[in-house]
Amino acid sequence: MWTPRDFSYRKFKRKWEHDGLTRAIQASAEFATRKLVAPPALHGLIDRGYIQTLNRDDLFSLSDRVYASQYDTYVDSPVNLGESEFVADLDGGYVFPSTGLGTDGAGRPIRETVEPPRKGNNFVIETLVWHGYHDSPRLSGALLRGDTSVFDTYAKSINVACPLCPRFTNYYHWMKETVPKLRYAREYESVTDIDITYLVPSDVPSWLDETLDLLDIPETKIERATAPVYQIDRLLIPSFPDRKPRNYQWTRDVILNNASPDRDAIGAGNSIYISRKNAIERQVVNEREIATMLSKHGFERYFLENHTVQENVVLFNEADIVIGPHGAGLTDIIFSSNVTVIELFGSKVKPPYERLAETLGHEYKSVRCRPQSTDLVVDIDRLEQIIH
Repeated sequence: MWTPRDFSYRKFKRKWEHDGLTRAIQASAEFATRKLVAPPALHGLIDRGYIQTLNRDDLFSLSDRVYASQYDTYVDSPVNLGESEFVADLDGGYVFPSTGLGTDGAGRPIRETVEPPRKGNNFVIETLVWHGYHDSPRLSGALLRGDTSVFDTYAKSINVACPLCPRFTNYYHWMKETVPKLRYAREYESVTDIDITYLVPSDVPSWLDETLDLLDIPETKIERATAPVYQIDRLLIPSFPDRKPRNYQWTRDVILNNASPDRDAIGAGNSIYISRKNAIERQVVNEREIATMLSKHGFERYFLENHTVQENVVLFNEADIVIGPHGAGLTDIIFSSNVTVIELFGSKVKPPYERLAETLGHEYKSVRCRPQSTDLVVDIDRLEQIIH
């Protein structure tokens, strides 16, 4: 649910200082359009058939073959796959690498590329809005119309490719919604003996490249996007990952096996506090007092952005208790075992990390804090009682 604090001046000012005035204005306008303006209008156009999107059954009917991870083979009746992971083999399609949105050869958006079936076009609409703000008007308009003749004027071609593009450039969306697709694609690759090219966005953060390296994906198999849209002769669409332990277990095992960080650089302890002092929003206003209290109980404060992925992975793997404000830094509880997670909330409470902790079997507690614009003020006595 949107609240006025989503558009606070404090948040805008930090965005301005971090990215510049033009990008701050653009981000605010895009957020308002994505959350308030566009959904009613675009849902109406989809419901009336002016914009056609393809659900999972449509994807199956268009696919030449569907590989089911559950059965380790191709299946003749993919409609009966239920919640099995799969890779759908499409004879041609397009991918917009900045969000990973894929279409069939007729330009119809494939929901599976950006959302699970239960979302009902919500994430498709969010990605359409993003392209409206960041692509050229001609290309974004063609995406709404499904005009592939315009796609082709911008497109670069690949023979066989699987998109590995988070719908937003955010560590959480990458690790939870995108990386598990790699497991399905690699199983498909081993069964078919087909050499896959993995399409990733351009200008990616360091954590994306580090993750691919830790997952044993060589640079020779990566296509770093240089065009806003790609035409792919054989488009491989992995299923959108469900919240299942085996997805995270695979990621955890492979990355931990390959991680060999400088442990002295981490100074890993068993009790860690994740700071958002350098973030645009959800900073802890009284963090200095919180850090002082927590240090008495053996906690150390960490700025995850100052460490490599493998350093953070080992940090979380060795932790017994993790405290932090709601944010992407908590994603690395994927690499923890028998950990207690204490999440701090301000004006808005969101459930993804509680759900993730539940899926992983971690103990989870949340603490409602006093909002201060888009930041939060923690009740020190209450937090101390909880950690006791």
